[in-house]
Amino acid sequence: MSELAAVPETESAAARSMAAAPNDAHFPADAPADCTPAQQAELRYQAVVDPLVDHALEHRQVEVLVDVLTWHLARIGYGFGTSAVADIVRRFGAHLGEISAREAAAREAKEAKKAGHAPH
Repeated sequence: MSELAAVPETESAAARSMAAAPNDAHFPADAPADCTPAQQAELRYQAVVDPLVDHALEHRQVEVLVDVLTWHLARIGYGFGTSAVADIVRRFGAHLGEISAREAAAREAKEAKKAGHAPH
């Protein structure tokens, strides 16, 4: 289990009890009813963060958004400890690798289609 899955002792009871719920304003309406609490939370956070990223890109405010997001990641890292920071960096690297692999696969498929071959 990741270090981020554990709740730090310094976190308040109110913060620990916050969870995504289907009646939450940020919960996607099309979320499956049988989602686990972790899946519900992920859908909720994606529904909130995706428009923020889109807005930052559209309005050329990416640096501001990055500053806000990294501040909150620092708060998480500080609260959960150095092993959590390592987990954040590991996940960041894994996400970068996944994005790179997807783009390479899409590029290869496009080139194969252009050459008249079936993509792999």
